[in-house]
Amino acid sequence: MSNPYDGGIPPYEPPTGGPYGEYGGYGAPNPYGDPYRSSAPTDGVSIAALICSLTCCAAPVGIGLGIAGIVRTKGGKRSGRWAAITGLVIGAVLMVAMLAFVVFAGIKGSQAVWEDDARVGQCVNIDEFFGDLTTGECNEPHEAEVIFVEQFDDETADQFATLTEEDFCLARDLAPEYRTVIESGDYTVKVANDAFDEDDPDDGDWFVCYVQRSDGEDLDGRLTEGSGSTGA
Repeated sequence: MSNPYDGGIPPYEPPTGGPYGEYGGYGAPNPYGDPYRSSAPTDGVSIAALICSLTCCAAPVGIGLGIAGIVRTKGGKRSGRWAAITGLVIGAVLMVAMLAFVVFAGIKGSQAVWEDDARVGQCVNIDEFFGDLTTGECNEPHEAEVIFVEQFDDETADQFATLTEEDFCLARDLAPEYRTVIESGDYTVKVANDAFDEDDPDDGDWFVCYVQRSDGEDLDGRLTEGSGSTGA
């Protein structure tokens, strides 16, 4: 019987397969993709929405970018949908908070009695949170009445630093009726000023002397009209 290889030794041929297929089990492509590499690119608009929403001034921009990011990441075309949603939610919360603050500040500003606008005999109330003077009606129960308004100069600023509020106001050129009210002992004298540091006013800052009942009751009418009784 003849040998088909003419020598009995067949030429060497490297294996082209194996028990695990064409690549022999090594380097075969993963049918599910690379688990460490996302197939969808990260959406920059969604990331920008999250960043903008974390800064209060750019919250409205964050809302707009968040909406755009949600649209751009729809259907998995891009990753980062979580950032778009988070940016939209945080931006909306901050936007509502800013609007509420603006409304609150507007209301407080409209009710405030500024020291340089106050006038003697003006009936006022005291803001329970900030201690500022607010508008009041003399024909209704109110908490205090302005008895003196003036600007600081160097001399009055020095007096303010060394005297009690009552003695400081008594040293001013008060109307006799107010001086009598203070000396009765039924009223407490307070000073409000518009200095940056209220304990250390400068020349040109405005101040207001006002009185309240010592027992904490409201006033009813103006003190100069003899109607400084407690409100009902």
